[in-house]
Amino acid sequence: MMAPPRPVRTDIVLIGGGHAHVEVLRRFAMAPEPGVRLTVIARDVETPYSGMVPGYVAGHYTRAECHIDLRPLAIGAGARLYEGAATGLDPVRKTVRVEGRPPVSYDFLSIDTGSVPDAPAIAGAAENAVPVKPIDGLLEAVAGLERALEAGREPMRIAVIGAGAGGVELTLALHHRLSVLAGERGAAAPRFIIIEKAADIMPGHASGARRGLARALAGRGIEVRPGAPVAAFEPGGVTLEDGSGIKCDRAILVSGASPARWIAQSGIATDARGFIAVDRTLRSLSHRDILAAGDVAAFAGRELPKSGVYAVRAGPILAGNLRALAQGQAPRPFRPQRSALALISTGPKHAVASRGPFSLSGRLMWWLKDRIDRRFMEKYADLAGMGMGRRGAAADPFAEMRCAGCGAKIDRAVLIRVLARLGRNARGRLLLSSEPGDDGAILAPPPPGEVAVQTVDQFRAFIDDPHLLGRITANHCLGDLHAMGARPHAALAMVMLPDADPRRLEDDLVQLLTGACEVLSAAGATLVGGHTGEAAELVFGLALTGHGEEERLLRRSGLRDGDRLILTKPIGTGVLFNADMRGEAPGNAISAALAEMQVSQAGAAGVLMAHGARAACDVTGFGLAGHLAEMLDASGVDAVLDPDAVPALAGAGELVRRGFESTLAPANRDAARGTIGNVDDPRLALWFDPQTAGGLLAGVPSDRAEACLAALRRAGHGAAAVIGEVVRRAGSVANISPTD
Repeated sequence: MMAPPRPVRTDIVLIGGGHAHVEVLRRFAMAPEPGVRLTVIARDVETPYSGMVPGYVAGHYTRAECHIDLRPLAIGAGARLYEGAATGLDPVRKTVRVEGRPPVSYDFLSIDTGSVPDAPAIAGAAENAVPVKPIDGLLEAVAGLERALEAGREPMRIAVIGAGAGGVELTLALHHRLSVLAGERGAAAPRFIIIEKAADIMPGHASGARRGLARALAGRGIEVRPGAPVAAFEPGGVTLEDGSGIKCDRAILVSGASPARWIAQSGIATDARGFIAVDRTLRSLSHRDILAAGDVAAFAGRELPKSGVYAVRAGPILAGNLRALAQGQAPRPFRPQRSALALISTGPKHAVASRGPFSLSGRLMWWLKDRIDRRFMEKYADLAGMGMGRRGAAADPFAEMRCAGCGAKIDRAVLIRVLARLGRNARGRLLLSSEPGDDGAILAPPPPGEVAVQTVDQFRAFIDDPHLLGRITANHCLGDLHAMGARPHAALAMVMLPDADPRRLEDDLVQLLTGACEVLSAAGATLVGGHTGEAAELVFGLALTGHGEEERLLRRSGLRDGDRLILTKPIGTGVLFNADMRGEAPGNAISAALAEMQVSQAGAAGVLMAHGARAACDVTGFGLAGHLAEMLDASGVDAVLDPDAVPALAGAGELVRRGFESTLAPANRDAARGTIGNVDDPRLALWFDPQTAGGLLAGVPSDRAEACLAALRRAGHGAAAVIGEVVRRAGSVANISPTD
């Protein structure tokens, strides 16, 4: 018998997906650290590379070329990826507060959240200015400017506040993009003005570089207003501190830099501007288990420019120091270079180089910048080169063998603490007389005239976020009750967790059950008990009890000739997460799928029943084709489906075309032979894809189908679609015919 994997002994939490942290993930992917678990908390799963954003704005790069996808990196590093914004830090309890979930515990914490412009310091900035960060907000504003370009109207006036390298480069890039687009549309090119509180543009850069960029600005008719601090942003313009005003249609704020507000509120040491004060090893001056790098860090004894180049250079040292601290070893100092090469693009494929007192400009500098930037991005795209396959190495043969049977139950003291932290969510009003410690929950009988409906489901974890897994599993399990039109009532949890020390077991169990209780509570159900134990991997499920009037419950046998078939959710979770396990699924596509998997089907069930649905089921493991075949067999009818009408999750179709599919898909396809004429038709590939937390499939009378569909969309089920119709049975077995 093989020994289990070594348990987690050190939790390292990374807040932010900045340039230093992506290097930490890359290095842990290349060389995993036994017993160390990484958790990444990031607001976005795609992190922009600052060096290429101006080129993207100018139109020289695609979005994919200038964004690093954190999901494949996290998978390669064996890291848990929690998509959400950090909102606070308790360095005493060693926990991070994250929006919408329980606190996340750490042994060592690293912060690389970057900086944002000093918007709160200027009146009206929040309402009337576009900050350059977060980048996605800026890119949305750029798209809005493109839409606003109209032939025949007065030229737009755009003000950029900040004439540092970032402000100048962004202005030139945006001028190039919008001028080209205006020419194509026959519209007037926008007019730009750069407003700077300092006496000159780009303070700290070589005089030759400043002169070269000043010529580039002047050559494009871009006005520069130096020595003009902004006092306020207002609709239609900005007011300067001298009382004068400048009219503009849009103001973009690039100047200054501030950290996230929660950092100053956490009690850790900061500099005068609120950035985290760190020593030469990147460790907090006040809390030695916290590290920081990039713009959010204030380097002791020397102020570094808020430039991505220093975050990139700090990445290898940060990764090594986190590894060393986890091993109980001394960290190494970070020695930033005295001056860094700045390559500033000027809109077209032309750039100015600046380092210390030296500067050069021309197309060759653009070529150099493009080459450096692309080589940087290639490091994080080549997952095969990171040695991902080595993560499955044999476990330590001398590791302690764990007990099985009842010896594998979770420590009772852990369970008592978990129940205390969950509070009333765990033992609610549905109990009659049971008490904590009873062997079973005593439930009230169904109301008069109703029956009890019971179901059970569980599966292995397919994501590393226990809170999100709890929410999705609960939603998946509730689908059986919703499909029958029953009201959820009570739930029993079945949890198997990998071996870990009591504190980590407690935290993971709280995350998992909190997520499940959130969904159960919203559905009107209460978690009343369950069973826990140890296993090689996380397994979670729920046994559910619901109530409903027997004659009103939806069965699979109620389809009738002429019914329209309505599907309430898009399909494709199986192929998406198969590709995700290999680090091949786009992060945004996985995020969208996870969001869809958390959409409750309770409202959809109510809409379907209100519009006369006579049969329904939830589309889960057997896929669309398998579950529809069950309904057709039970009802004695056939169906005709329109392949183009079946909704699919973003990215699923492309992954199928690339050859990805769930491990259950071939069995689902084989089971459909004889039911579907040509199961190998590529248009039907997703019909056999097993779904987790999938939608409802229902038959609705034809004269009420369109009204039902409209009501579903009003209720938030925007992807709901009529995918086909029920027809009379033509043979001895169910038949699903795709339209030509």
